[in-house]
Amino acid sequence: MPSQSVAGAAAPRANPATVRAFFFVTAPADPGLLPRLIEPVAKLGAVPSRVHASRESGDGSELSVDLRLAGVAPRTAELVEYALRAVVGVRQVMAVVEPEN
Repeated sequence: MPSQSVAGAAAPRANPATVRAFFFVTAPADPGLLPRLIEPVAKLGAVPSRVHASRESGDGSELSVDLRLAGVAPRTAELVEYALRAVVGVRQVMAVVEPEN
């Protein structure tokens, strides 16, 4: 028989219900990069509130992507961050997650 006791189950959560998440990604410019960045977001059932990509580094060899989510669960934001870091070719992911007001 499973235990009926769950420690902390009734305790209030410190995490907000929804957050805004900002992801800043850098990677070599590659035609397949943008779909690979959007895919994990879509698989988690989220729609970005902003996606902006630009070629940088003087010669255009570097791609900078600003991807933003709004109204997502904190766990979804965390999973998107992990997924973006795992995308082939991604050099750096900076993430900022803040509670929505």
